[in-house]
Amino acid sequence: MLKPLSKKLNTLFITTIMLIITSIMIILCKNYIHMEQSNELIFFQRMVTQMMYQLEDNSHAFKSVVDSYHEYRHPIFCYVQNTSGKMVYQTDSDFPTDADILLERFRIQTGKEDTFIIANDNKPTTDQSGIFEFNGTKNDSYLGILATIVMPNDTAYHLSLIYRQQSLFDILTRQAFLYVTLWSLSLIAVTIMSHLLIKKALKPTEVMLKSQKDFIASASHELKSPLAVILANTEKLEQLQIENTEYRKSIKILDKECMRMSKLVRDMLLLASSDAKSWTLCKNTIDIDTLLISLYETYEPICISKNICLRLEISETSYPEFCADGERLFQILTIYMENAVHHSINNKQIEIKTAVTAKHITFFVADHGKGIREEDKPYIFNRFYCAEKSRTDKSNFGLGLSIADELAKMMNGKVGCKDTDGGGATFFVTLPLK
Repeated sequence: MLKPLSKKLNTLFITTIMLIITSIMIILCKNYIHMEQSNELIFFQRMVTQMMYQLEDNSHAFKSVVDSYHEYRHPIFCYVQNTSGKMVYQTDSDFPTDADILLERFRIQTGKEDTFIIANDNKPTTDQSGIFEFNGTKNDSYLGILATIVMPNDTAYHLSLIYRQQSLFDILTRQAFLYVTLWSLSLIAVTIMSHLLIKKALKPTEVMLKSQKDFIASASHELKSPLAVILANTEKLEQLQIENTEYRKSIKILDKECMRMSKLVRDMLLLASSDAKSWTLCKNTIDIDTLLISLYETYEPICISKNICLRLEISETSYPEFCADGERLFQILTIYMENAVHHSINNKQIEIKTAVTAKHITFFVADHGKGIREEDKPYIFNRFYCAEKSRTDKSNFGLGLSIADELAKMMNGKVGCKDTDGGGATFFVTLPLK
């Protein structure tokens, strides 16, 4: 009984904690991405500054200086022009986007064609612009800096320096293993902790429920002996030739209550056996026609006495081979029939039907009584649950449908209830053919 609750609590606890951990990891991941992008801006700017100093010292040796930066993971693309706008030097580009397109987009981004940084005396001076960001044609992004270099001989050059930014995929790939490992370890730790905590929290309840089940089982067994004695003596009293009206009435009440108590004890013993997992199955090949006819013949006299029409629908085609515990299945259908007879109104009809698919067979018992309210349907197979007082009497303890549910689960089947067309309730049990 506590197993479904334990599973739900475990799922809720693990899901909640892992959502919190995942949220924290997402925040950390965003901070890491932001830090990497900021570091990349600083790195690019410092690299350009260092390059400018080296170019000034090496005069026209653009190639030797710029090529040395191709050792970096994300090399710089450098385009050098003289004061007249003529290209002096251009590095090879291994970027996804063509170099000419990058230069064009970079110039559009800066809003200037040939920009030189001018000092107060209207002469070019060595300096660099801020960092510009722009995109390529292949979902790639770039950083760009405009720089002016003035050589010792006052010759000025204009540099367009472009650096490919790391994509989010590149940044995350380097940390993916770490994050996945941390998340997986967290999941394992939270799962273990959840099972231990919930198991410990439910332990007192489990002990209490076990004590109750043991008490019910013991009490049911102990009640069988005195109940048998009462029934035997009641039968003897019935045989006495006493024509007193009050005496006969008392004997009749005593017999009725003994039978009611006997049914309760039998049901409690069945549920106690279910809780103890001591029920056994005796599977054999079942003749479905014979089973249905037996059920019909068992309840036909009862229905006739209550002015209820009992109808049996048997398939015109032969039923497939079906292997199950015939006694347990008949017990389920008996519970359904007793429930249908109890809730049927005079001159109404009870129907016994079947439906066969490739893998399952379903048995239906449909009545045309008051039906079951929607709010009661989820609970009618719970122990001791009674939908409403008007649908019950002292002979109904709310155990029959719960027993049917337990029996169906033993045979890997399921029970259910739905509304009958025209009013009433239809109970069914679905079992696998193989």
